[in-house]
Amino acid sequence: MIDPCFRRCLTDRRERGKRKLGLPLFCALMLLAAAAPVSAQLTVSQLEVTVTPSTSGRVIASFVVHNTGKNPAQAIVTREDWDRAENGENRFVPSGSTQNTCGAQMSAFPTAFRIEPGADQTIRIAVEKSENLSKECWDILFVQQVAQKRTLTRSGLEYIFRTGVKVYVAPAALKRDASITGMTAGKGDTRIAIQFRNDGQVHLTARGRIEFRRLDNSVAGQLPIAEFPTLPGAVRQLDLKVPSTIPPGTYIALALIDFGGAEIAAGQLELNLR
Repeated sequence: MIDPCFRRCLTDRRERGKRKLGLPLFCALMLLAAAAPVSAQLTVSQLEVTVTPSTSGRVIASFVVHNTGKNPAQAIVTREDWDRAENGENRFVPSGSTQNTCGAQMSAFPTAFRIEPGADQTIRIAVEKSENLSKECWDILFVQQVAQKRTLTRSGLEYIFRTGVKVYVAPAALKRDASITGMTAGKGDTRIAIQFRNDGQVHLTARGRIEFRRLDNSVAGQLPIAEFPTLPGAVRQLDLKVPSTIPPGTYIALALIDFGGAEIAAGQLELNLR
């Protein structure tokens, strides 16, 4: 048995493309109202905003809300703190209740508005002058359509959608670092669990692959590791299924994860596929 080992590999950096936007974060609140089908009427231009604060003055960033519906809409913008579980699940808590909140450093406006069909509304994010901010902070802004007043003749369920825009305030030149701290096999070596840790000071978006190498170091196949985010100091657990196209045999599973730093996070594990 070859003991698992974990290391970092130096590599030439390549130009990283812009991250594709993910699906909106929808939170539905069920209220008594019309029983007609409903859908999200308001959309946002981006789901993440990163702001670099300045030591000389306020910095303004923005995103755009668009009304895709056929009727005017009333909307509000609310703010919460959030973090992420090791399995990737987002967790939301009241604003100002965590040590990673941006607090008074950041504000958003307007927080309430009316938007006509087909129209846009710009939401501005202000980050105040910062001379001593030495770490990244993050919040989430929820854009929520205000429900119409219900009448006594209405019955059934109505869903109120809100879309979350994550805001990161990250001072320049923060350290980017990460490592694979563990790799284990499960279910007869047909699954691989990877423990990835963000050792740096800024949130990371990482992706990579697992190479299945024979004992002569030739590659029998690869398994892509889809893009995933990790907050500073956090651990992300990845659970991956070994492709059925890899024939039975003994392999070294070599995980290589690119997190956008000067190095690649790497780890390896012996597998015996039957």
